[in-house]
Amino acid sequence: MHTEKLSKRTGKAKTQIGCRLLLPLLGFGRLNEQEGQDPMTYRNPIREQAAAKAAEVLMQRFGIETAFDKPKIGLVLGTGWGDTFHPVDQQRCSFQEIDGLGGLDVLAGHARKVVYGSVHGKPVIALSGRIHMNESPSPEHGDKVRLHIEMLARLGVKKFIFTAAVGSLTAKIPVGSIVGVDGFVTLYAPDMPLKTGEFVSPEDMLIKSSAANTAAKLNNLEYCTGGHVMVRGPFFEGRKYDKRLLAASGASVVGMSILPETCVAALYDIPVLALGFVTNTAVEEHSHKTNQERSKNAAKKLGEFLDTLISFTTA
Repeated sequence: MHTEKLSKRTGKAKTQIGCRLLLPLLGFGRLNEQEGQDPMTYRNPIREQAAAKAAEVLMQRFGIETAFDKPKIGLVLGTGWGDTFHPVDQQRCSFQEIDGLGGLDVLAGHARKVVYGSVHGKPVIALSGRIHMNESPSPEHGDKVRLHIEMLARLGVKKFIFTAAVGSLTAKIPVGSIVGVDGFVTLYAPDMPLKTGEFVSPEDMLIKSSAANTAAKLNNLEYCTGGHVMVRGPFFEGRKYDKRLLAASGASVVGMSILPETCVAALYDIPVLALGFVTNTAVEEHSHKTNQERSKNAAKKLGEFLDTLISFTTA
């Protein structure tokens, strides 16, 4: 009995070693054995190299020279979230200044800038505006979606806070609420910005945060947790049938982002606090203009919420 168990374990170990040696030869990327990284997680070396190069640009642009200067908290500021988020001694860098992120179209509500500074004495780096998967169907565009997150991971970020505007799928979650994402419905999502052999579980990166709940209360915002379902967009899901189907999946909110970014974070085993600000109900007529107006009206509170949240956050 013991010999049989030992033989099975030995066989499994040989199989894992064989996979680790063979996969790079097949073009699946190299094995990453960094501290805290799952030894069987692979990252595409070409994309990883591009991210390292972009991270170097940011280090030089922002004068990041020591480990103390390196931001441990990275944020993606979705519609409305970045309008009043102002770190101390902030510096800004346009996406256009970073190799691999040029040629993006203008997108209302997304400044397309990297912001570096300090919040409550903690160095932070934020993307003021994101790149969506729905902006182009090309694989090259997916590389841009990946790059603007992966470069922050290569810079040394240890915890991500991803924010976005989302739509409610239930009357229990009204407009103006913040939803902490506790799980994903991935069945309706487009292809993610991952390469062959990059097997990750984005949902396992999501973390619960009592600090987010406390920060919401301190800033007079409603907070709850729920599932997130991603649709590609940029067209809105149908109100008559799509929303009922999406709600039946168990999700509480629907959006066009967060999942791709979390997939990239999973490549580096970086925990993610995902937050959605609800801009529309499940029954009202869709209006991008209305969604933007509601986000803009809430911007001051959202900025104060993030400031409070970061004061509670360690990385």
